[in-house]
Amino acid sequence: MKKLFTFLFPLIIALSCINPQSAAKNKKKSVEVMADQIAKKFPEAPQLSIEEFLKWKADQKPFVLVDVRELRETNVSTLPGAITKAVYEKEIEKYRGHTVIAYCTIGYRSSEYVQELVKDNIKAFNLKESLLGWAHRGLSFTSKGSETKKAHIYEEAWNFLPKGYEGVSD
Repeated sequence: MKKLFTFLFPLIIALSCINPQSAAKNKKKSVEVMADQIAKKFPEAPQLSIEEFLKWKADQKPFVLVDVRELRETNVSTLPGAITKAVYEKEIEKYRGHTVIAYCTIGYRSSEYVQELVKDNIKAFNLKESLLGWAHRGLSFTSKGSETKKAHIYEEAWNFLPKGYEGVSD
């Protein structure tokens, strides 16, 4: 009996790890934990939850949604209404008086950027959980004016997208 338990226990643990429902919860939890760690690493970068952002948008407060990812990433998809960091910086005068809400894949690069903006006295927030959190709330991205569920993920190890979304890597 002890031998059977010794064999079955690791097997049960392994199977629970590959259970699709458990895997989906683990991806969502991983995104949340990473976002919390990023927020701690960048205390000077104010964080805005996706829910707070959606309310901000519904209340029609002036903001500009800035995607700080690289061109190869934004070519796959962006959050609806977002502009690239390059466009924002080129047209910065157009957005005076707007709050900058920056995002990337998980929030690391956008937190770095928000930290710089805050130092320059620009009101800015990092969109906590960024693109991955957006997907875990069942929201779509845009690509060339159309809705999509595709997102750039670097490599498969970084695919924390939920079921129904497609990770695209180089």
